[in-house]
Amino acid sequence: MPQLTNLANTDLVFLIVMGLFAKFSAALVAIPAPVLGGMTTFLFCAVAVSGMAIVNRVPFNRRTRFILTASLAIGYGATLVPNWFDHVFAYNGDNHALKGFYDAISLVMETGFAVTAMISMLLNLVLPFDIEDTPEGVEDVRSDTPESDPVAKDQMDMPSKEVV
Repeated sequence: MPQLTNLANTDLVFLIVMGLFAKFSAALVAIPAPVLGGMTTFLFCAVAVSGMAIVNRVPFNRRTRFILTASLAIGYGATLVPNWFDHVFAYNGDNHALKGFYDAISLVMETGFAVTAMISMLLNLVLPFDIEDTPEGVEDVRSDTPESDPVAKDQMDMPSKEVV
């Protein structure tokens, strides 16, 4: 099965080459808006499923649930109210470079993806790893089982060379 990134890179090169030639670009422009909307919806759903697969690889304990919940809540808030950060760096001076720098920071802070990523990285660095997620009254079953002795190589069933 081909990886999604390899497909995306191949498709991107294909679309750039097609855009350079007028006949091909006219064919791309002729695609109806509902078809483009369906393709865009499929693309963003594929990105969402990939994100869920990444989140699924992390064990869900109290710490990771809190990090995910807090970062998504603040990121959704930044998406719903995009101008929430406009008045933090309100600069009206003559320095155009500083004004551009503050405008760039405000632009990044308007993006929910960037806010979510920054909050989750900050919480991942700050919160301790030793938060227990074991419910009360549940014992750890690993403490009751004796450790098994390591198996020697001669006791292991080795496959024969005839196995393909």
